[in-house]
Amino acid sequence: MWIIPALCALLLFGCNSASYTHESFLALGTACTLQVPSSTKTEVMQGAQELADEITAHLSRTAQGSEINTLNLQKQNVLSEDTYNLLKRALDFANKTNGAFDPAIGGLTALWNIGTDQARVPADAEIAAVDTDWTKVVMEDESRLVTLPEAVQIDLGAIGKGYAADKLKDYLHSQGIDRGIINLGGNIYAIGSKTKDTPWKIGLRDPFKEEGSVFIVLEVSDVSLVTSGTYERFFIQDGVKYHHILDRRSGYPAESDLASVTIIGPESTVCDALSTSVFVLGREAGLKLLESFPGYSCVLVDQDKQVVFSPDFPYPYTLV
Repeated sequence: MWIIPALCALLLFGCNSASYTHESFLALGTACTLQVPSSTKTEVMQGAQELADEITAHLSRTAQGSEINTLNLQKQNVLSEDTYNLLKRALDFANKTNGAFDPAIGGLTALWNIGTDQARVPADAEIAAVDTDWTKVVMEDESRLVTLPEAVQIDLGAIGKGYAADKLKDYLHSQGIDRGIINLGGNIYAIGSKTKDTPWKIGLRDPFKEEGSVFIVLEVSDVSLVTSGTYERFFIQDGVKYHHILDRRSGYPAESDLASVTIIGPESTVCDALSTSVFVLGREAGLKLLESFPGYSCVLVDQDKQVVFSPDFPYPYTLV
């Protein structure tokens, strides 16, 4: 069985095994799939979906009444402990990557609207009016009060699905689930192994071919895999392709020498943030950044279709 992180859902090959059951639902702005042992109780699956819905209700930039939506509108909000801590981690990633990862990019996200029916190329004056300076976000630890300047908006979309995958993994562990797959729109967490002696086989999508095509199959256990690429969400205007990974420095989609970045490691939150960061930074600087995150590895595909691995890549693989 291969599992392919895809744009919307998990593609399963040979998955008619009676030992696993699958549950699909919409949350976090994407299609989500849980693959768990068939003995898993219905109420456990319901609890997982409720947890995903709860996380969405806290982190969504666009859902009216969410913590982040309220913060962006009112420019001040007292956040729940989990949301506050996630924003704090996101700001720390911004500092470590010098803004390649930027949670204050929400104003640009709203302008471009990539992934919606309202996607467009904004005017230069509109882009110039947006403030993406994450250092201006004021956080008060004791009260969990967050304050934003007028032109700053928060968007946790580049870390939120990874955070949700970690929370769902912890929840399933608490319910006695020690093997399975969490797939949140291509953000994968491989819990345990497929069987006692067999790792999960995860196929990574070829960024230059149709959805469903893979260029490599990895054998992994107990890790997350998060991919960022130009093929995930984009629109074409006047013959120009505009993808969804924005660069705060230009206000436009990042001009990277990479077509696809997959980060593999124990914490999906970190994998999620690093996948965006490495893509924006590009091959050389991205690999350098990864050196400061022990336990995390990557598979890159550059614009010349060359596959690049981080040093001492620890996972067995087969190139397809």
